Amino acid sequence: MSEDIKAKILRDTVIVSGHPRSGTSITCQLVESAGIKFPSDYEGDEYNASGYYELEVSKDLSKKLIEKAMTIKNTIKINQVIEKLNTEKGVSGLKLVRIPVIFFYRHLADKIRAVFIFRNPADVKASLLRRGISSFTPSWFDNNNALIAAYENIPNSILISYESLLSKNDGVKELFKKIDLDIDFSLIKTGQRSQKHSKIILKDKEIRLYERLKELESENLKESE
Repeated sequence: MSEDIKAKILRDTVIVSGHPRSGTSITCQLVESAGIKFPSDYEGDEYNASGYYELEVSKDLSKKLIEKAMTIKNTIKINQVIEKLNTEKGVSGLKLVRIPVIFFYRHLADKIRAVFIFRNPADVKASLLRRGISSFTPSWFDNNNALIAAYENIPNSILISYESLLSKNDGVKELFKKIDLDIDFSLIKTGQRSQKHSKIILKDKEIRLYERLKELESENLKESE
Protein backbone atom coordinates (compact mmCIF):
# COMPACT_ATOMS: atom_id res chain seq x y z
CA MET A 1 0.00 0.00 0.00
CA SER A 2 1.31 3.47 -0.89
CA GLU A 3 2.49 5.54 2.05
CA ASP A 4 0.44 8.44 0.64
CA ILE A 5 -2.82 6.49 1.03
CA LYS A 6 -3.76 6.09 4.65
CA ALA A 7 -7.08 5.04 6.10
CA LYS A 8 -9.00 7.76 7.92
CA ILE A 9 -10.27 7.47 11.48
CA LEU A 10 -13.99 6.83 11.90
CA ARG A 11 -15.62 8.86 14.65
CA ASP A 12 -18.44 7.75 16.97
CA THR A 13 -20.57 5.37 14.88
CA VAL A 14 -23.31 2.79 15.35
CA ILE A 15 -23.14 -0.17 12.97
CA VAL A 16 -26.17 -2.38 12.32
CA SER A 17 -25.16 -5.71 10.85
CA GLY A 18 -26.96 -8.88 9.85
CA HIS A 19 -27.60 -11.18 6.90
CA PRO A 20 -29.98 -9.83 4.21
CA ARG A 21 -33.69 -10.25 5.08
CA SER A 22 -32.85 -10.62 8.78
CA GLY A 23 -34.36 -7.32 9.90
CA THR A 24 -31.44 -4.95 9.32
CA SER A 25 -33.61 -2.18 7.84
CA ILE A 26 -36.18 -2.10 10.66
CA THR A 27 -33.28 -2.23 13.12
CA CYS A 28 -31.74 0.82 11.41
CA GLN A 29 -35.10 2.56 11.66
CA LEU A 30 -35.23 1.88 15.40
CA VAL A 31 -31.63 3.02 15.90
CA GLU A 32 -32.41 6.18 13.92
CA SER A 33 -35.31 6.85 16.31
CA ALA A 34 -32.64 7.08 19.04
CA GLY A 35 -30.98 10.00 17.24
CA ILE A 36 -28.53 8.20 14.97
CA LYS A 37 -28.38 9.38 11.34
CA PHE A 38 -27.94 6.81 8.57
CA PRO A 39 -26.88 8.40 5.27
CA SER A 40 -28.50 6.40 2.45
CA ASP A 41 -28.67 6.26 -1.34
CA TYR A 42 -31.62 3.85 -1.54
CA GLU A 43 -35.30 4.67 -1.05
CA GLY A 44 -37.98 2.26 0.13
CA ASP A 45 -39.91 -0.21 -2.01
CA GLU A 46 -42.46 -3.02 -1.57
CA TYR A 47 -39.93 -5.08 0.41
CA ASN A 48 -38.62 -2.31 2.69
CA ALA A 49 -41.07 0.59 2.80
CA SER A 50 -38.92 2.65 5.18
CA GLY A 51 -35.83 2.41 2.95
CA TYR A 52 -32.60 0.41 2.94
CA TYR A 53 -30.29 2.67 4.98
CA GLU A 54 -27.30 1.88 2.77
CA LEU A 55 -24.67 3.90 0.94
CA GLU A 56 -23.93 2.73 -2.60
CA VAL A 57 -20.17 3.16 -2.13
CA SER A 58 -20.28 1.13 1.10
CA LYS A 59 -22.35 -1.63 -0.47
CA ASP A 60 -19.95 -1.96 -3.40
CA LEU A 61 -16.89 -1.72 -1.13
CA SER A 62 -18.09 -4.54 1.13
CA LYS A 63 -17.86 -7.05 -1.72
CA LYS A 64 -14.37 -5.87 -2.63
CA LEU A 65 -13.10 -5.90 0.96
CA ILE A 66 -14.11 -9.55 1.32
CA GLU A 67 -12.41 -10.41 -1.98
CA LYS A 68 -9.15 -8.43 -1.62
CA ALA A 69 -9.06 -6.72 1.82
CA MET A 70 -7.40 -3.28 2.13
CA THR A 71 -5.92 -2.64 -1.30
CA ILE A 72 -5.08 0.94 -2.29
CA LYS A 73 -8.38 1.23 -4.20
CA ASN A 74 -10.33 -0.16 -1.25
CA THR A 75 -8.58 2.20 1.15
CA ILE A 76 -9.62 5.13 -1.04
CA LYS A 77 -13.21 3.83 -1.04
CA ILE A 78 -13.35 3.23 2.70
CA ASN A 79 -12.07 6.77 3.21
CA GLN A 80 -15.01 8.01 1.14
CA VAL A 81 -17.41 6.11 3.39
CA ILE A 82 -15.72 7.38 6.55
CA GLU A 83 -15.76 10.99 5.29
CA LYS A 84 -19.49 10.66 4.60
CA LEU A 85 -20.14 9.29 8.09
CA ASN A 86 -17.89 11.82 9.82
CA THR A 87 -19.62 14.78 8.16
CA GLU A 88 -23.01 13.83 9.59
CA LYS A 89 -24.17 15.98 12.49
CA GLY A 90 -24.09 14.00 15.72
CA VAL A 91 -23.53 10.24 15.67
CA SER A 92 -23.67 8.45 12.31
CA GLY A 93 -24.93 4.98 11.49
CA LEU A 94 -23.80 2.37 8.97
CA LYS A 95 -25.58 -0.77 7.81
CA LEU A 96 -23.51 -3.81 6.80
CA VAL A 97 -25.01 -7.05 5.45
CA ARG A 98 -21.63 -8.64 4.71
CA ILE A 99 -20.76 -9.08 8.36
CA PRO A 100 -16.99 -9.83 8.14
CA VAL A 101 -16.50 -6.29 6.77
CA ILE A 102 -17.28 -4.85 10.20
CA PHE A 103 -13.75 -5.74 11.32
CA PHE A 104 -12.23 -3.30 8.81
CA TYR A 105 -14.31 -0.48 10.26
CA ARG A 106 -13.66 -1.62 13.82
CA HIS A 107 -9.90 -1.27 13.36
CA LEU A 108 -10.38 2.29 12.06
CA ALA A 109 -13.00 3.43 14.56
CA ASP A 110 -12.39 5.87 17.37
CA LYS A 111 -15.62 4.74 19.04
CA ILE A 112 -17.96 2.05 17.76
CA ARG A 113 -21.22 0.50 18.90
CA ALA A 114 -22.85 -2.41 17.10
CA VAL A 115 -26.30 -3.98 16.88
CA PHE A 116 -26.23 -7.52 15.46
CA ILE A 117 -29.51 -8.91 14.15
CA PHE A 118 -30.23 -12.53 13.17
CA ARG A 119 -33.29 -14.46 12.01
CA ASN A 120 -34.50 -18.02 11.55
CA PRO A 121 -32.48 -19.17 8.51
CA ALA A 122 -35.48 -20.90 6.91
CA ASP A 123 -37.42 -17.62 6.91
CA VAL A 124 -34.38 -15.73 5.65
CA LYS A 125 -33.94 -18.08 2.71
CA ALA A 126 -37.65 -18.07 1.90
CA SER A 127 -37.72 -14.27 2.02
CA LEU A 128 -34.70 -14.05 -0.29
CA LEU A 129 -36.26 -16.50 -2.73
CA ARG A 130 -39.41 -14.34 -2.85
CA ARG A 131 -37.14 -11.67 -4.30
CA GLY A 132 -35.55 -14.07 -6.77
CA ILE A 133 -32.29 -14.38 -4.82
CA SER A 134 -31.21 -18.01 -4.55
CA SER A 135 -27.80 -17.36 -2.96
CA PHE A 136 -25.79 -14.64 -1.26
CA THR A 137 -22.08 -14.33 -0.48
CA PRO A 138 -21.18 -14.91 2.34
CA SER A 139 -23.72 -17.68 2.93
CA TRP A 140 -26.12 -17.47 5.87
CA PHE A 141 -23.90 -19.89 7.81
CA ASP A 142 -20.61 -18.08 7.12
CA ASN A 143 -22.15 -14.66 7.65
CA ASN A 144 -23.66 -15.55 11.02
CA ASN A 145 -20.49 -17.29 12.18
CA ALA A 146 -18.81 -13.94 11.49
CA LEU A 147 -21.62 -12.27 13.44
CA ILE A 148 -20.72 -14.30 16.53
CA ALA A 149 -17.03 -13.47 16.11
CA ALA A 150 -17.83 -9.76 15.78
CA TYR A 151 -20.13 -9.85 18.81
CA GLU A 152 -17.38 -11.50 20.84
CA ASN A 153 -14.80 -8.91 19.76
CA ILE A 154 -16.76 -5.65 19.94
CA PRO A 155 -17.41 -4.95 23.64
CA ASN A 156 -20.05 -2.26 23.08
CA SER A 157 -22.42 -4.47 21.08
CA ILE A 158 -25.74 -6.28 21.44
CA LEU A 159 -27.21 -9.35 19.75
CA ILE A 160 -30.94 -9.57 18.94
CA SER A 161 -33.16 -11.90 16.94
CA TYR A 162 -35.65 -10.53 14.43
CA GLU A 163 -38.35 -12.50 16.18
CA SER A 164 -37.62 -10.86 19.57
CA LEU A 165 -37.51 -7.45 17.92
CA LEU A 166 -41.01 -7.84 16.49
CA SER A 167 -42.33 -9.04 19.85
CA LYS A 168 -41.56 -5.58 21.32
CA ASN A 169 -40.27 -7.29 24.44
CA ASP A 170 -39.31 -4.80 27.17
CA GLY A 171 -36.07 -6.69 27.61
CA VAL A 172 -35.10 -5.87 24.03
CA LYS A 173 -35.64 -2.16 24.62
CA GLU A 174 -33.43 -2.38 27.71
CA LEU A 175 -30.84 -4.14 25.59
CA PHE A 176 -30.64 -1.13 23.28
CA LYS A 177 -30.26 1.12 26.32
CA LYS A 178 -27.20 -0.94 27.24
CA ILE A 179 -25.42 0.80 24.35
CA ASP A 180 -27.12 4.16 25.05
CA LEU A 181 -29.90 3.90 22.46
CA ASP A 182 -33.44 4.78 23.55
CA ILE A 183 -35.53 3.39 20.68
CA ASP A 184 -39.17 3.98 19.71
CA PHE A 185 -40.87 0.58 19.54
CA SER A 186 -44.03 2.12 18.04
CA LEU A 187 -42.25 2.10 14.67
CA ILE A 188 -42.74 -1.67 14.54
CA LYS A 189 -46.15 -2.37 13.03
CA THR A 190 -48.33 -5.46 13.53
CA GLY A 191 -47.97 -7.87 10.64
CA GLN A 192 -44.66 -6.41 9.55
CA ARG A 193 -43.00 -9.82 9.14
CA SER A 194 -42.71 -10.86 5.49
CA GLN A 195 -42.07 -14.57 6.08
CA LYS A 196 -42.88 -16.80 9.04
CA HIS A 197 -42.42 -20.49 9.85
CA SER A 198 -41.05 -21.48 6.45
CA LYS A 199 -40.75 -25.23 5.87
CA ILE A 200 -37.57 -24.87 3.82
CA ILE A 201 -35.12 -27.66 4.70
CA LEU A 202 -31.96 -26.54 6.50
CA LYS A 203 -28.55 -28.13 6.87
CA ASP A 204 -27.70 -29.53 10.31
CA LYS A 205 -24.92 -26.98 10.77
CA GLU A 206 -27.37 -24.13 10.09
CA ILE A 207 -29.76 -25.45 12.71
CA ARG A 208 -26.94 -25.75 15.24
CA LEU A 209 -25.71 -22.24 14.51
CA TYR A 210 -29.21 -20.80 14.84
CA GLU A 211 -29.59 -22.51 18.22
CA ARG A 212 -26.24 -21.06 19.31
CA LEU A 213 -27.33 -17.58 18.26
CA LYS A 214 -30.51 -17.93 20.32
CA GLU A 215 -28.45 -19.03 23.33
CA LEU A 216 -26.23 -15.96 22.99
CA GLU A 217 -29.27 -13.73 22.68
CA SER A 218 -30.75 -15.23 25.84
CA GLU A 219 -27.52 -14.58 27.71
CA ASN A 220 -27.45 -11.05 26.31
CA LEU A 221 -30.99 -10.35 27.48
CA LYS A 222 -30.26 -11.66 30.98
CA GLU A 223 -27.26 -9.34 31.25
CA SER A 224 -29.48 -6.35 30.47
CA GLU A 225 -31.96 -7.11 33.29
